Amino acid sequence: MAQPLFSIVIPNWNGKHFLQVCLDALRAQTYENIEVIIVDNASSDGSQDYIKDNYPEVILIELAENQGFTGACNIGMESANGDFISLLNNDTEVDEKWVAEIVGAFDRYP
Repeated sequence: MAQPLFSIVIPNWNGKHFLQVCLDALRAQTYENIEVIIVDNASSDGSQDYIKDNYPEVILIELAENQGFTGACNIGMESANGDFISLLNNDTEVDEKWVAEIVGAFDRYP
């Protein structure tokens, strides 16, 4: 049986300096069936090209103007395909078992 898809939505605005730590931690997840969606709020710091060049697996939604934190989160959640959806700040470094533990909790306590 295939693992349920776990979607992670990350709003970003000029957070390029945070992205490597955040995205490398998501690459290291022991749970494999994830999609990472970054909703970029019209950053001017090169975040978009950095993501495209270094994290091609990330779904990048580039907004023409800053929609704010909530606007970016809503747009990302509407685009997500996962059975589970989590919001994550761009300055977060998650443990390698983060997704597996969340999905496991839902399995144990449906």
